[in-house]
Parts: sequence; structure tokens; C-alpha cells
Amino acid sequence: MPEGGVRVDSVAVGSPAERAGIGPGDRILSVSGEPVSDLLDLHFLASRKRFRVRWKNAAGAEREKAFRPGKNGLGVFPEPIRVRRCRNRCVFCFVHQLPRGLRRSLYIKDEDVRLSFLHGQYVTFSDVTEEEIRKILRYRLSPLYVSIHTTDPDLRRSMLGNPASADVLEVMRRLVAEGITLHGQIVVCPGMNDGEELERSLRSLLPLRPGLSTVSVVPVGLTAHRKGLPAIRPVDGKGAVETLALLDGIRREAGKGDEPFAMAADEYYLIAGKRVPGRKAYGSFAQMENGVGLLRLFLDDAKTLFRRRRWEKTGSGGAVITGLSARRQVEEFLAEFSRRSGARFVPVPVENRLMGKSVTVTGLLGGRDILYALGNRKPQRIYLPSVTLRDAGDLFLDGFSPADLEKESGTRVTVFTPTPRAFHEAVYNS
Repeated sequence: MPEGGVRVDSVAVGSPAERAGIGPGDRILSVSGEPVSDLLDLHFLASRKRFRVRWKNAAGAEREKAFRPGKNGLGVFPEPIRVRRCRNRCVFCFVHQLPRGLRRSLYIKDEDVRLSFLHGQYVTFSDVTEEEIRKILRYRLSPLYVSIHTTDPDLRRSMLGNPASADVLEVMRRLVAEGITLHGQIVVCPGMNDGEELERSLRSLLPLRPGLSTVSVVPVGLTAHRKGLPAIRPVDGKGAVETLALLDGIRREAGKGDEPFAMAADEYYLIAGKRVPGRKAYGSFAQMENGVGLLRLFLDDAKTLFRRRRWEKTGSGGAVITGLSARRQVEEFLAEFSRRSGARFVPVPVENRLMGKSVTVTGLLGGRDILYALGNRKPQRIYLPSVTLRDAGDLFLDGFSPADLEKESGTRVTVFTPTPRAFHEAVYNS
């Protein structure tokens, strides 16, 4: 059996925990008599003004002490959450479509409500336990992000590849009734949950407002590595236009609220060849991490940047890496940026050979594909959007690094946050 409690990863210098003798490797067993099973338990139970902590040190001795830490807190940094793995086999699962040889962490599928609360990751509630629901309600874990896909229980079980999946509507009703805010997503697979089924699902979700604050509608992502997986066709232009019209109607029916209800991912507008709507259509941009509203933020940021009347000239230009989906917007931005800065900045649209041509977003580019797209070009500098790298900023999906790109291309690489103002700062401050 695994040892109980939460292992201490580190302790803040001079903190109440350090003064009490709690150190790395110790295990926090309970707070005020209540067992601690993860960092959420520790965080919430130790947020009181006063409490008692029982812990086991590295020598195996158990100790207990009362604390009244004040505003700076206990000072304990616990081990990372042991992620609860997803047991679904969704027909559209992107992890199942990954090629071999990528970073090991990319093949991990999580289904953990704690990560949904902490990092905005989507969960299906397919096998949510009563214990998890009680923890959500007790600690007020809100907002949570839910993968819905369809509200038809049988169809949903089929799409999730899980015949025992819970009824997502039932779980959501319970949570919103208790004051938990939810954000939902529907990944659209043409011929399965689009058209009339999408409309039916969205209408059945309307009564959950305002607890269900937003629902994003996202086109299925398909790679070239679907051997042995169910046949799914991509969203095409006609389907994208029809879906956008459907969502417009649902939003009108939903009426005004704190947040717009049903929002399309930016990719729908690109596939349909339509302009993205204005800022009001995105509310607080609550689904930005799901690709909803990023293009609008980019365009607005560029507009603000170009309002500057005085621009200093910069002596060097460079090549700017981009995926194929945002190619036109990046080209237009760089043309104006080049005119104002007095230097030539050219986009380098990169075809995704790692995942397949149908994957066109910048964030899923491999380093070797970028090198291939550069070809024999020798730009003064390569400007690399940070979304192509993992959070640590050191590796592409294929394990290639910016340092490898510099070495192989013979060109200095500058990484920047993919916004117009951040690009301006990268150009003028590097």
C-alpha cells in the first residue's frame, strides 16, 4: 500500500514549517485531525488562522505541532499531484494520434478534477467518484472545465469509448446547483455530433446557465497517425459556415449574460474564411486556452501597437515562424511592422510533417520541421513563438531544442510570446 499523507518537496527558508523542523522528504499526515491526501487538502486545511499539523519525518518519527502562521502561510511546498489517468478511449483523442518518439509526458492522458481547477484542463466526469464530488463542493473548486461533446448519454459513451461513462448532464446539474461554475467544450466530429445533434446538445445545456458559464465549440483535430482508429472526416468550409450560423442562433436565443454562451474556436472562422467577431463576442475570454478569441486579441493588440506615431528604425530584420492556419494574419502584421521599423521581417509558414498536413496550428510544430521550412535561407535572426516549446521553454514536441535550431541553421534564435507587443519588445530589446 502507498504511504499516507503528502510528501514535502521543499520548505521556505525561515517559514513556520522550517522552524518547526519540517523538511524535504517528510510527510504531512493530517491537519487538525483531518487526513491530507494531496496538495489541495494541505492548501485548504492549512489556510485557517490556526491549526495543528501532524507529520512523519525522514527517520519515521511522527510529530505534531500547533501553527498560527499569519499571512505568509505555513511555507510547505508539497510534491506534485500524482495525476489520475484517463480511462476513456475517445474516438477523437489527440494523444492516440501522436507519432512515436515524442517526449514521454505527451502520451499521458489525465482525467483529474484537481488539474481542471488548478490549470484549466478539461475533464469528462466519465468516472467521477462521490469522493471527488464531495471534495469539489467542500473546497469550492471553481471554475472547472468539462469536456461535454454531446449530452446524449448513449452517443457520448460511444464517442468516449467508455460504456460505463456517467451522465454528464446529471453531474453538471448537481455541481451548478451547489454554486460551482463550469466551462464546457464540445469537440465536433462531423457525422457524429455536429448539425442537429450539436444544436440539440447546446439547447439541453441552456438551462444550466449561468452556472455553465460558457461552451466552446472546437473542430476535431486529426493527425496523419490514425492507423487503427475510427474514421473521422475533418470539418470543411461548408460545415464551418453552418456551425457558425448555428452558434449565432443559439447565442441570440440564450440572450445576454455575463458571458456569451456558445463560442466557436478561432479555427472555425479560418476554415470558413470569415472574419472573427469583435471583443464583445468573447466576454472575459474565459476559453482563450482552448483557442477561442486568441485571434481577436492578436488583431486588437496589433491595432494598438500600430497607433504609435513614432517608431525607431531597427537595423536588422529576420524570419518569423508561424503555422499555416494563421499565415495570412501574420503576413499582414509583419508587412506593416516592417514598414514602420525600417527592417524586413518575413513570415516562414511551416508545414507540419511531424503530425501531418492537416495540423496547421503554430503550437504543434516540431523543431526539425521548422529547420526544414527554413531551407537554405540565412535570415539575420529567427523569431520563434514560445507556444512551439514546452512550458520550460527548452524543447519542441520532437525533442529538438532552440539551441539545436541555432546550431543547424547557423542563425541566432529569439523566443517571444506570440503577441504583437511582445514581438515588438523582442525586436527592439534583443
